[in-house]
Amino acid sequence: MDLAELTRRLSATTLFSPLDRAQLRSLLERSPRHTAQAGDWLAEWPQGLRHHLVLLTGEVEARRRWIGPDGAEAGSTRRIGVDAKGPGFALLGAGGSQLQVQATAETDFFSIDTDELDDLLGWFSLGAFFLPEPHLKLFHRLPLETVARAIDRLVERPVAPGETIVRQGEPGDSYYVILAGEAEVWVADSALGAPALVNRLSDGDSFGEEALLAEGQRTATVVMTTPGRLLVLSKADFDALLRPPMVGEVEAEAARVMISTGTTRLLDCRNPVEYEGSRITGAQWVSMSRLRQEGVFELDPDATYIVYCDTGRRSRAAAFLLHERGIRALSLAGGITQWPYEVVGTAV
Repeated sequence: MDLAELTRRLSATTLFSPLDRAQLRSLLERSPRHTAQAGDWLAEWPQGLRHHLVLLTGEVEARRRWIGPDGAEAGSTRRIGVDAKGPGFALLGAGGSQLQVQATAETDFFSIDTDELDDLLGWFSLGAFFLPEPHLKLFHRLPLETVARAIDRLVERPVAPGETIVRQGEPGDSYYVILAGEAEVWVADSALGAPALVNRLSDGDSFGEEALLAEGQRTATVVMTTPGRLLVLSKADFDALLRPPMVGEVEAEAARVMISTGTTRLLDCRNPVEYEGSRITGAQWVSMSRLRQEGVFELDPDATYIVYCDTGRRSRAAAFLLHERGIRALSLAGGITQWPYEVVGTAV
C-alpha cells in the first residue's frame, strides 16, 4: 500500500479523521517506519508505549498492567494484527508506562509521535486549520493557549498588486503573515539611496518582526506583486503573545557554560565587516539577510544556537527567525559588547 492510499484509509478512522489529508500525509512522511522481527520489543516497561503505531503487516502482543483497588498488580494481554480482509492496517494507540508491546511475527509499522499528533488535533479543536501548512509555521511551535489567543487577534487584510505594506525607515507597528499572494523586499542603500531587491516572499512567509523586536525602524520596504491576503498582528499583541515564548535571552556566563558542553553553538548575525572586525571565538557567521533566505540550511537542526550582534537587538530578531524555521535559538544578552571573554578579529 502506498502512502497516498494509506492516508486515504487512515483518514476514515476516528483517531485521524479530524485532520485533512494533506496534514495527515505530512505527518506520516515525518514519522519513522520500522520493521521488527518476531520477539523484538516495540515498547518495554517502565517507559512503555509513547507513540501511536500504525501496523502495515504482521502482528504484535500488547500487555497492559495496572494496580487494582486492592493494591495488587493486575494485567491483560491481547494480540493485534493486520487482517488481510480488513482495511490493510491496524492501529495501536499510545498507552504510556502501563503498556509494553512485542512483535509476534515480522511486523512493518509507522511510529507516530504522540505529542505531535496531539498538537495537530489541538489545532483542529481551536479551529486553526483554516490556515493550512505552511501558513503560520511559527504558531505550531507555541503553546496551544497562546495560539488560541493569537487567532482571535489576527486581522485578515486584502491587498492589491503594487501596494506597499511596510516602508523602510518607518516605525514598526505590526507583524504580517502572507496568507495568499507574493511580495518583494527592497532595501535602499544608506549611502546611495538606490533600492535593491533582496528577497521575494510568498504564501506562509512572514515579515515585520525585526523592527518590533529591535524597537526600531523598518529595515526594508515590502511591496505586493500580486493580489493577496495578509494576516496582521498588532505590535501590542505581538509583544504579549509571540515575543515571550519565541525569544529567550541568555547571559554571557551561562552562554559560555552551554557552549562548553558541545551541544550549543555560537552564531554571529551581523554584517561581514562587523564579523571580520571582531567576533567571539568559534562563532559561525550567517547574516540576518541570509537567515531569511538559504542560510538556515547551513545550520544543524539538532543543535541549540546562541545568536549575538553588537547589543542584542538584532540577535533577538535572528533568534525569532530561527524559531520560525524550527531551530532552537537564544539571544546573547547585551551582545558582543557585553561579552567579557576572548574575542578575535582584525580589530582586536
